[in-house]
Amino acid sequence: MKAKILLINLIFGALLSSCSYWEGVFKEPDPTVGMSAAQIYGEGKFFLDSEDYPNAIIYFDILEARYPFGIYSTQSMLDLAYASYQSNLKEEAIVGCNRFIRLYPNHPNVSYAYYLRALSNFNMDQNFITELFGQDESKYDVSKLRQSFDDFSVIINKFPDSKYAKDSRNRLIYIKNQMAANELYIAKYYIKRSAHIAAIERIKYLLVNYNGTPSTEEGLLMLIESYTYLKMNDLAADTSRVLKENYPDYIITSRNGIVTAKKNIKAAKKIEIEKDNGSSWFDFLNIYNYF
Repeated sequence: MKAKILLINLIFGALLSSCSYWEGVFKEPDPTVGMSAAQIYGEGKFFLDSEDYPNAIIYFDILEARYPFGIYSTQSMLDLAYASYQSNLKEEAIVGCNRFIRLYPNHPNVSYAYYLRALSNFNMDQNFITELFGQDESKYDVSKLRQSFDDFSVIINKFPDSKYAKDSRNRLIYIKNQMAANELYIAKYYIKRSAHIAAIERIKYLLVNYNGTPSTEEGLLMLIESYTYLKMNDLAADTSRVLKENYPDYIITSRNGIVTAKKNIKAAKKIEIEKDNGSSWFDFLNIYNYF
């Protein structure tokens, strides 16, 4: 009995050792064995420049694990974050940028870390489907846009002379418009359900925080509508005066205390097309006139 148990143990041991042996045989050899930090970084940079981001990530990961300190490791942090961003690994890119900012707050390239983090948050919810169908971002969660707004704000305030400042300003304008549109979208939802008080609070927040955006005009009109529905005619009249002051094309009327605002649509001028004498639409369509 003991002999059988011993034999079984020997067989299992042989099988396990053979499995580990064959696993080692088929395992791909590490190409970075014996390479210096400079050589590993050079390989990773080569793949990065060739837009082979998965391989670039592999080499930069190995570099950080094997040589956690030094100039190559510091630069590889930013390169790894960029490669992750290009591979649509936005969360990993943000983690890398946060780590770089925490470890090297006074580094000459820390503005790039802020910029890359802002871009990652900015494009967090974008993918092939959203780009294909052109989905309106303002109708969805804008928390990542708010984070990227803060990041872009840091760049223009802390690094106003950096090469990322101009693009950051342009993106701030876009983000501000998107967040205003999001507030307007939520207010419309409340109005459809006759929750006018909630809609008023949303529009007030829009006007205070995102004034001057394209959503301001429609927000004021919705505010007049909600005040009128709640029979707050004085507040509706005050809002109509603000609307008229900022958008002079509107005609404000008041009847029995009820305020209405309509846009004065100017008649478009008709453009006359000069035609040759004797020509008609039949002559224009007649193909033989062109030979």
